[in-house]
Amino acid sequence: MMRIAILVASTMLLFTMQSAHSAQAAGETRSATNSPDSDHRQLVSMPDETSRLMRKDMLDHLSALNEIVGLLAENNLDAAADVAETRMGKSSMGRHRATGMGPGRFMPLEMRNIGWAMHESATEFSRTAREGNLKGAYSALQKVTASCVACHYSYRTR
Repeated sequence: MMRIAILVASTMLLFTMQSAHSAQAAGETRSATNSPDSDHRQLVSMPDETSRLMRKDMLDHLSALNEIVGLLAENNLDAAADVAETRMGKSSMGRHRATGMGPGRFMPLEMRNIGWAMHESATEFSRTAREGNLKGAYSALQKVTASCVACHYSYRTR
């Protein structure tokens, strides 16, 4: 009985120490990433309205990706293809062009190239998914998310 009590007490002590250490490490990480000197991404300046439009589009892209993954899990490739093309593919480009506030005009060329690659990859995903090729669709979807990662790791707007 004494061994069980010691084992339980030791386990609780280890969990408490691990939790405290994790919280301290998370706090250090949080303060390091909030420091302006720690963010080496290129700052891209654009008008507030343009930044708001781009943020709205990025959130919709994130929502579309989530919807696509769910549809792939249901093996509904046609619906996944529709979501990808209409919300992320080449046919979704230029929505804000007429306003003169389209984000592309304020992006550095390489950032624009990454964005175009994302739209092209979404269209390619759509084509592949429509062919019923699930494995190919997952490979094509990875190219879409690779563009997202490349851009978000390289650029920031605030």
